[in-house]
Amino acid sequence: MSDFDTRSTTERSIINFGKFDLEGKVKLGRYSYKHVHGKLETHFHDGMMEICYCDKGMQVYEVEGKEYQLKGGDVFITFPNEPHGTARHPEEKGTLYWLIIQIPEKESFLHYSDKESAVFTTELMGIKERHFKGAESMKKMLDQIFALHDEPIQQPLHKLQVLNLISNFLLTVIEYSGKKVIRTQSDRIADIKNYIHSNIYQNLPIEVLAKELYMSDSHFKSWFKKEFGMPPVDYILRTKVEEGKKLLLLPDGESVTAIAFKLNFSSSQYFATVFKKYTGISPAEFRQRS
Repeated sequence: MSDFDTRSTTERSIINFGKFDLEGKVKLGRYSYKHVHGKLETHFHDGMMEICYCDKGMQVYEVEGKEYQLKGGDVFITFPNEPHGTARHPEEKGTLYWLIIQIPEKESFLHYSDKESAVFTTELMGIKERHFKGAESMKKMLDQIFALHDEPIQQPLHKLQVLNLISNFLLTVIEYSGKKVIRTQSDRIADIKNYIHSNIYQNLPIEVLAKELYMSDSHFKSWFKKEFGMPPVDYILRTKVEEGKKLLLLPDGESVTAIAFKLNFSSSQYFATVFKKYTGISPAEFRQRS
């Protein structure tokens, strides 16, 4: 299925660049989901490349039977006419951007000459790794494009600024796709993961976690977001939900209320709300389906 979703909602914004004379050539979208949504069905974009940038949270995509798990700061690419979707996974809670851009065979690309266009599109189509760590500047560039698009009065320079931002974003994608980033796990990351998982039945306030690594609260939150791709509270709740799933699957397991209090939720209702936010169903439904 070829798909070109243009729907904007309270949780997602999509622009088609019509005011910049680029309609049909470029699309930019951004969602900020506070809970999971249904899975993204397999689809493709005719003659167009899609570049996703995950700002925070996690997301799984599938291409040719292989699954790729993105976390905050990651880039994911699908090439023209390449079927992709989220397979059996939902669209996760988090913030994600996607840029869909036409890769012309003969025409000029963006505002470049034929020769420059050929170089640019050859480099884009020659990207070897579809999943890699991106640059923090990518989010800023995409946010600037949204801001320029939303300006109530368009200035003559706005189109040039948008074209330059798109170009710089794509050049950054090309640059970072070739970087060999060795994802080593530092002692700090291992220590805090072990601490959270070992104490998942306890209350885990930020100040306690920060003290474990001898950091200030603000420094810890900034460091955690950079390393884990999501805020610490998000990671803790995800981990509690995963632990809750295990408890719900136990034969002759405890009640939902007992599990909620065991995981240190203030009430079974709050546990159910958080559980549904990350899974799309209630704890009781999860137990029944399993």
